[in-house]
Amino acid sequence: MKRQTPALSLLFIAITMAVVDVTLADGWIPIKNLENKHVVKIAEFAVKEHNRQAGSELRLYSIHKGELQVNEGTDYRLLLAVGAGSLYEAVVHESSDYSTVLMSFVPLNG
Repeated sequence: MKRQTPALSLLFIAITMAVVDVTLADGWIPIKNLENKHVVKIAEFAVKEHNRQAGSELRLYSIHKGELQVNEGTDYRLLLAVGAGSLYEAVVHESSDYSTVLMSFVPLNG
């Protein structure tokens, strides 16, 4: 087993280097596949939770942009098209047990 430990350590370092290389200056990593089922699930949760909190009836049309940040779980920052062409920035925290919390849901236009 001792021989596997250095190999695993090198693999971890290589993966970390690859992730760090694409990390933005503020620590957010761009989400390449915005149609990923999990990303869509997070976006739908954000709109549904905002509707519950605000008593509104917004509907998710599309995800324009997404970034994530690993920090005691995963934070998702998503640019969402909802309603009649309105854009919102949603931040959702997902903990390691996959529970989600809407941290913010802010309109970006008009």
